[in-house]
Amino acid sequence: MDTLPVKPRILVVEDDPGYQRLLEIYLRRLGCVCDCCNDGKKALQCVELNQYDILLVDIHIPELDGFMVACRLREMGYTMPLIAVSALKLEGIERKAVAVGFDDFLQKPIEEAQLERLLVHYTAKHPAVS
Repeated sequence: MDTLPVKPRILVVEDDPGYQRLLEIYLRRLGCVCDCCNDGKKALQCVELNQYDILLVDIHIPELDGFMVACRLREMGYTMPLIAVSALKLEGIERKAVAVGFDDFLQKPIEEAQLERLLVHYTAKHPAVS
């Protein structure tokens, strides 16, 4: 398998503390620099203050849901990969995620190997900004 570029910087937007921690552990083991926040408004603030290579955004989060986060970021001209994450198994959720600006969709539970494949794919398309 290909390897990740040197320490891509990832923002995890997840309101479940246990799942946030699990993603953070996976990402750090994969060699990523990882920041976390737990709601949509904080996610927008983090993006304004920092440069990220990829954002992992849960759909069901407080303040602004993941769909609104993606819409606002794309309206602001944000071009880096946005990955929707959700435990919801609603019909059409993946299509809606792509329609509002997400590049990809991960269904929970997420396995580390699945996350690694996705990160390798998107960091190859978008060279690290960090």
